[in-house]
Amino acid sequence: FAPSSSDDDHASSSSSSSSSQTTSRIPSQCSEVDVVVTQSSAGRCVLLGEGVGERVSRRVFDENLGSWEPVSRLKESKQRMPSDTTRNRARALEARLLGKLDEVKATLEPLLRDAAATGTDPAYAETMGSTKGAVLLMCVNAGNLDLLLNFVASARHKDIDVSNLVVFAADLEVERALKATKIRAFRHAALGDFKGDAARSYGDHQFVEMMWLKITCVFLVNSLGYDLLFQDADLVWWRSPWPYFASRPDVDSFWMDDGARTSRFAPHFPNTGFYLLRANKRTRLFNNQLLGGYAAVLAWQSHQALVSQVLAEAQALFGLTVHILHKELFPSGKQFHHNRPLFDRIHNHEFTPFCFHMCWTAGKDDKLKFLKQESLWFLPDRPKCHLDALIRHPDAILKNCLTLPAANNGSSSSST
Repeated sequence: FAPSSSDDDHASSSSSSSSSQTTSRIPSQCSEVDVVVTQSSAGRCVLLGEGVGERVSRRVFDENLGSWEPVSRLKESKQRMPSDTTRNRARALEARLLGKLDEVKATLEPLLRDAAATGTDPAYAETMGSTKGAVLLMCVNAGNLDLLLNFVASARHKDIDVSNLVVFAADLEVERALKATKIRAFRHAALGDFKGDAARSYGDHQFVEMMWLKITCVFLVNSLGYDLLFQDADLVWWRSPWPYFASRPDVDSFWMDDGARTSRFAPHFPNTGFYLLRANKRTRLFNNQLLGGYAAVLAWQSHQALVSQVLAEAQALFGLTVHILHKELFPSGKQFHHNRPLFDRIHNHEFTPFCFHMCWTAGKDDKLKFLKQESLWFLPDRPKCHLDALIRHPDAILKNCLTLPAANNGSSSSST
């Protein structure tokens, strides 16, 4: 930490959710505080040495060499470097998008403008500064259309306005369905070709393919100057989170706590299925780095692993501020599986979080099972509202399965 300053584009901020408490314990004579965060174990020690500049490395004793050797996070988490084939594949996707970037942005801009004008939360709007507005952002393929519609139904059930929702449709089936339900949808050939199946498990081929759309949709919306709240389809809301974000206008980015505590996702352990980014120079540079890092996503089979490392680097290099959301106010699947008393309190109406992310599952079948088990499935449980019927008969979705709030009257837009 260092004494904070602010200008038109950089409001002073803590770098974590607990920084205000930390600051109160820092002696007044300190002009800089270096923070070391490490796991505690019997064999792990921390060596502090005075020197010029910052040099941080981790070393382990190699018995074969008889000496201390540097250890990389890559090796420790058993990740591999991208191959030439992987890098070429990622470069081709990036070239395809960048070659049509101006066209894609020009097509997307009116949709974002309309969504932000229609649905930006009033309390949040007061904290936006010079940004154009705020949108709720998702990307979905046909295999997860029912999860997306269940989210919209959950918001309607709680009378929460989600009229600023914009969905990047991975395929024609999703685009048709969203047009029929009057949810704003965007699709463009420059973003790539995607299969409609849901991922069978975390990190499988279909999962990794969709991570390109997950990167590019955020990159585009952020580069056009809009604040965004990105979320996966497997969420439900109990309360609108926008007022919470409005309470901290000094923070660049808010991230759900994933719950994992492995070095792969250190030091912040962000969950990339629910996060907010304010549009500014720091978040734009952050997203540029992610766009160029898709080869690592392919090699590591994880978007979250790349984000975790780039996020820590962005915080250190150019002051991107990071706020990790409270794990009970914004619970993930980790809390569902390991903190049952929390969900008992929720069921007994003793505590109301903002949302819940049904991650930490083996696949979609488990997501559906657990959401229904917890009475968090809001689509009618009848054949006309099952996934295959939603895809085959999109014009019947509103009539049979979903009645959107009056505020959600956005138009759809696409370019192929």
